[in-house]
Amino acid sequence: MANTLKNCSECGRVFVDTGIGVCRDCYEKQQDQMQEISSYVRDNPHSTVKQICEALNVKEKLVMRMIREGRFVTDGVQLEYPCESCGAPITSGRFCEKCNGELAKQMQQTQKKMVAKAPAPAAKKGSGMYSRDMGKKLS
Repeated sequence: MANTLKNCSECGRVFVDTGIGVCRDCYEKQQDQMQEISSYVRDNPHSTVKQICEALNVKEKLVMRMIREGRFVTDGVQLEYPCESCGAPITSGRFCEKCNGELAKQMQQTQKKMVAKAPAPAAKKGSGMYSRDMGKKLS
């Protein structure tokens, strides 16, 4: 919720959160670091996330956020970062092709189990046509 008192996740100071999640000083510091990262990536387009973090002394979390926000796509750069499941290097998404396939397979299996466990639909009471006069089913 915006405009509430929070502790900055970076420095720990109390601040009024206006929606950016960190205090003004840390926000400005992050903006400066993002500019550095962008410049570094432009000059070193085949860098890994680890190389960027080591070269610029920035947090991996910040570089990953920039990747997820698509900040490097406009520069024509494809950074490699680890798959969230197995750690294999990937250039887009959260998971590598192998892990994506395994997740899809698990989802299909779970869906089949859920469908198999679902109760059969009960026949609707009163289906068909009835005559009001006789209370008998017409067809």
